[in-house]
Amino acid sequence: MIEKVVTESGNECQHSSSILSDQQNNKAKPVVVRKKLVKKGLKKIHPLHATNGKSKASSLDRLSNSICKKAKINGKLSYSTVQSENDCDASSSVPSLASNFSGEELDSEIVQIPGDEESCSYITEEECDACDANEDTPLNISSDKTEVFQPALRFSAFSGVPPYLNFCLHDEKVVELPWTIRRCLKWKLSTITPIVVRKTVVNSGFRVIKEPKDWIGTWGKHMKSPLFTAILEHQKVNHFPGTFQIGRKDRLWRNMQKMVAKFGNDEFGFLPQTFVLPHDLRLLRKQWTRTTTDVPWIIKPPASARGTGIQVIHEWSQLPRKKPLVVQSYVKNPYLINGTKFDIRLYVFITSVNPLRIYLFENGLVRFASLAYSTEMNTLNDLYVHLTNYSVNKHCEGYVANEDANSCQGHKWTLQSLWTYFLGLGVDVEAIKSSLRDIVIKTLLSVAPALNDMLKNNVSNRYSCFELFGFDVLLDSDLKPWLLEVNISPSLHSTSSLDLSVKGPLIKDVLNMARFQFPNNVNSLSKQHLAEYISTHFKERMCEASAGSDEGSQYCVNPSTYNYELSEEEKKKNEFYETAVQRVVAVPNGNSWTVQNQSAEIEKRVDDVVEESTILDNLTRGDIQHLIETEDELSQSHGFTRVFPADNSERYFRFMEKTSYYDFLLNEWHKKFVNLRDRTLAIDYLKTQLEKKQVLN
Repeated sequence: MIEKVVTESGNECQHSSSILSDQQNNKAKPVVVRKKLVKKGLKKIHPLHATNGKSKASSLDRLSNSICKKAKINGKLSYSTVQSENDCDASSSVPSLASNFSGEELDSEIVQIPGDEESCSYITEEECDACDANEDTPLNISSDKTEVFQPALRFSAFSGVPPYLNFCLHDEKVVELPWTIRRCLKWKLSTITPIVVRKTVVNSGFRVIKEPKDWIGTWGKHMKSPLFTAILEHQKVNHFPGTFQIGRKDRLWRNMQKMVAKFGNDEFGFLPQTFVLPHDLRLLRKQWTRTTTDVPWIIKPPASARGTGIQVIHEWSQLPRKKPLVVQSYVKNPYLINGTKFDIRLYVFITSVNPLRIYLFENGLVRFASLAYSTEMNTLNDLYVHLTNYSVNKHCEGYVANEDANSCQGHKWTLQSLWTYFLGLGVDVEAIKSSLRDIVIKTLLSVAPALNDMLKNNVSNRYSCFELFGFDVLLDSDLKPWLLEVNISPSLHSTSSLDLSVKGPLIKDVLNMARFQFPNNVNSLSKQHLAEYISTHFKERMCEASAGSDEGSQYCVNPSTYNYELSEEEKKKNEFYETAVQRVVAVPNGNSWTVQNQSAEIEKRVDDVVEESTILDNLTRGDIQHLIETEDELSQSHGFTRVFPADNSERYFRFMEKTSYYDFLLNEWHKKFVNLRDRTLAIDYLKTQLEKKQVLN
């Protein structure tokens, strides 16, 4: 018999959008009762071959549209379904990757399920071991419903590249892989892993596990840089080392000031004037005395989020003295809609630091203050007037929720709805978008050298890291954008269908663009079954294992393709474009930049580089590998636009402390194949180069 936990009403949660939460329903703790279900016999079903991106299969041996919760009751393993975010167990939160916390299994007579939007079901490593020891498929709750499933695997446009794990939307599912293959798909649970991420990875075939012995991916807090050295070559984390350089408000200002000193306020003057206390206390005092008491300032903790600790003041006596603070000039003339202030949340995704590849999500959120804006000094204490954070304004009685992603109503819109609203007013939306892209690129360029150094010193290969950022921007009355802050762990909580319409596709694209592959440390049986699965369902994508390797290893991640080591050929070419190019003249030549050698000394050092050549001539093994990664990434960027490299990216090279060889390479590749939506010509050209070099054979 299976014991299933239900709520006081005796009903299992019936909401179809299982990751939406209603905070008002979280106030009362549900009474836990028991309902016994008869365990049905399980029938093994082989998933059908994917056709047109989708597969159909009966789901008798699959989980229902819920997360399967496991707990120990009276020493026995019990299963319960978690249908909604409010049904999740708060005790499932565990520390981040960097923590040494060791969790314990639940072992009580009854299992309570408090409503906590921060929590999610999980299983422990011991329970995984118990499943692994069983040769049969682990227990699933049966269902008679026929569903449409997404393929579990997707393949590169290029032969010889191991398949990628396919991530579906939070409300979809992938075809279930055989257990011997699926057993290795473990996702490490973190205290901050959002529900939409957990639901996405679970429905994509992963098991979300508390403190696993080994895992493939995790979504957690930022770690100190040395802790990145513990990441194994088949693992991915959602941060790069060193991004606190823009995630902390004080570091963001310091880095931006360095760029202002080098290139001027016209290029980097998009951050309101800021003072970091206590270091800048005297400078702030001088500035304060030059202004009147009617000038407001906004004070923030340097490393907080979601509106925590923010105040708006106008008197020196109101300034706290005993703790670190960031004091920022208050933008007094914000653009208003319906008399209220708003800001824009942009989602920015970095897939690589060297070369730098930056993507901007086409949709986002527009968050409104819940009360009408006022410049009166007596309103400065009213955060509902001056702050736009949802976490603050949701508590205001005047806050109006908006469930319609296409509607311009309430106190939260989608970014696409804002553009539609502006177009109706005759606003030049493309000019605003161009300014936003400029801010994003320049902000990330300000810390790119530090990120690159920390990455090389702390991460073993290029496979290990990716990162999603939240850029908060305010438009003033002239529609000039001002960068307020950068979040390195942007909130992905989905409290409405509007949130979900943005964040669901966002997470799907992020995880697919991150390009997860099967781990290379699985046992030979799992590799063999993976090879058999591909030979059965994807016969045209079969390839041979390299000499001395287990059958199936050719379909697992190959760390050697992601390492930092260069061949002699690559070192010579890189040296010319990173060092010698600083002493030659770069001139436009049709669709490419041609480097003309003007120095006998350089010619002697790189004597086997022809006098005039383009960077796309004689692509090296490393060149082709980087370009394959770029093309496979672009193929999954459905909701994202790549903003760097992009059209005219070379104008940003002067802001880079050192333009890397691979930045040159990708810029020239983009200029040769400029259409980001139709990559047919680029892929065909690269296939030809791949055949010549036989890179992956």
